[in-house]
Amino acid sequence: MSKLEPEAVMDLAPAKKAMTPPLWLLMALSDGIVLALLGWAISQFFSPTELSIEQDTSRRALVTGLMLVPLVKSVFGVYSLGRFDHMERARRTFQAALLCCAVLAVPFVVMDGFRSFFVEALSVAMLGFAAAYAADLLVVHGLLAGALQWRMPVVIVGAGPQGAALAEKLQRLPWLGMRPVCFFDDDDSLWQTRVANLPVVGPTELLTASPIYARQAQAAIVTDVGRHRSDLAGFAKTLPFKQVYCVLGEGNVTAMDASFHNLHGSLALRVSPRPTTGYLRIRRAMDIVLTSILLVVAAPLMLGIALLIKLDSPGPVFFRQKRWAGGSLTFDLLKFRSMHINAEEHLQHLLETDPKAREEYTVYHKLTVDPRITPFGRFLRKTSLDELPQLWNVLMGDMSLIGPRAYMPKELPEVGQSAEVIGSVRPGLTGFWQVSGRHRTTFQERVAMDVFYVRNCGLLFDFFILCKTAVMVLKGDGS
Repeated sequence: MSKLEPEAVMDLAPAKKAMTPPLWLLMALSDGIVLALLGWAISQFFSPTELSIEQDTSRRALVTGLMLVPLVKSVFGVYSLGRFDHMERARRTFQAALLCCAVLAVPFVVMDGFRSFFVEALSVAMLGFAAAYAADLLVVHGLLAGALQWRMPVVIVGAGPQGAALAEKLQRLPWLGMRPVCFFDDDDSLWQTRVANLPVVGPTELLTASPIYARQAQAAIVTDVGRHRSDLAGFAKTLPFKQVYCVLGEGNVTAMDASFHNLHGSLALRVSPRPTTGYLRIRRAMDIVLTSILLVVAAPLMLGIALLIKLDSPGPVFFRQKRWAGGSLTFDLLKFRSMHINAEEHLQHLLETDPKAREEYTVYHKLTVDPRITPFGRFLRKTSLDELPQLWNVLMGDMSLIGPRAYMPKELPEVGQSAEVIGSVRPGLTGFWQVSGRHRTTFQERVAMDVFYVRNCGLLFDFFILCKTAVMVLKGDGS
């Protein structure tokens, strides 16, 4: 059997096309159902029995607000986006909501007699946008992400570090909508090996030389584009796929602050860095307001947790640990105690006596089965309730509700040069890495995600992370 014989490398069953309806149709249907239910609920609970002039105006405002949601979303092309552009979909939905506010604000200012109508219509529209966005998350992240046939099979051209990292990301995050099936690389030392648990078939010329390979997927992703920089467009045209994605880099630029432009035949990426001063001030104000409310609301729950910790195992209620706050600054991070006392001594003994545990802790800085955790502590970690005392850290200014991970000082050597970027903002109670794999990510992947967040942070990105955090807490997908 020769080195490039396909049977020696992979199953050559052709890729099956997704049997699910187009995403735009599913999103339109989900929006229609959600908006209809929202309209019915509002009409049932907030409408009097007898019809009056005021009631007729309210019903017209209800219909107007509900109709504006799909109309304005269509104007911004939310339904026409591909299955992979979730962040872009969130950005356009936010812009659509702002436009809706502007459209209704103009007649509110100039028409005195109909101000109540526009206030009601705007309120309904904002509720509609929120409900429709939640439905989008449910459709994409909940229903479709679990359907293997919905995820487009793709081949990755380039089995180097960037290609391997991309393959692992696509496997770990099914809601991205892509399912990598194999690699192609011109480095013959990689042929008939496996990278990120996927086979490396052979050189890229096999894609064009043998049609059987083109049937493995519906699209290709080209990594390490510098290798083809002299004629990237020409190389992409040689690939036998209608869709070819070229990965420009990892973690530095997103669609939030970049766009493509044609400079008379020269492709340019316009990057518009956002000033962070105003954003950080707004976020600090939001931290103070939201944290104060959450502390008051969660006070009875925190008191009950404290009592249960005392009954579960001997030791203090709170656990304090030094964490890095940028530069040479540190602070005491608060958590509900979820481990037995002398946990650090137990950890050192475990790592010295158990090679498998030592290897796992070296890669992830966490243990899947941790004997140091108390019975009630497992519940606290599963539900993330052990992190409630960090609300006090946020209120005091040590942390923010959203930000990079709060690293321990001893971890800084592994963080490396990324520390300068990560340390420029406050660490967060939740963050991008927590909602993108959490304990299933390696330590270096967490660092890369934190760098990505700091370089692309903004109010819309923070809102996305808050929504994902709420979903994870409700699912009990804790550390």
